Amino acid sequence: MKYQEKKYRVDSFTKIWRILEEAGAKKKSKVLSTHYYAQQEGNNIIKLVQYENKNEIHLLQESQGKYSLKEKIPVETTDAGLKRLKDEGYKAVEVVKMVNTDYEYKGGIVGLYLINNFLHSVILDFPEGHHETLEKEFGLETAEVISVPYNKYLEQIGKLQSIKLK
Repeated sequence: MKYQEKKYRVDSFTKIWRILEEAGAKKKSKVLSTHYYAQQEGNNIIKLVQYENKNEIHLLQESQGKYSLKEKIPVETTDAGLKRLKDEGYKAVEVVKMVNTDYEYKGGIVGLYLINNFLHSVILDFPEGHHETLEKEFGLETAEVISVPYNKYLEQIGKLQSIKLK
């Protein structure tokens, strides 16, 4: 079964936390990470993700505002990952810091993401065709859908930080 992520901007997580808690959703873990998005055209994503204990390059493919993870490539260090992106021809990366808590829910994942300490976002990671039902359940029908990568969204609202690869 093919899973896809769909992202929403919300004002707070309070309502969604309450629904998850009442349903007994299992909290997976809280993750702190820094994402270095390779600057490129289009909405497909190539990024280095720096976690507390590992680094990976993630390749995601976009289809109608939803994202599917195609590949994870482990790299030894953040510097090694940035070098790899540079060696692949990328000149700059856009930096996005995330704190997220994922919950197992009805065969998928509900992720609550705080982006760059100000942007509240919910990610529904479910099989194709399930997103609309969950939107209604969580009251996300009127929430802004973020149909571009977070780096491009931050750029649209004037809050993006980028660094040149050396």
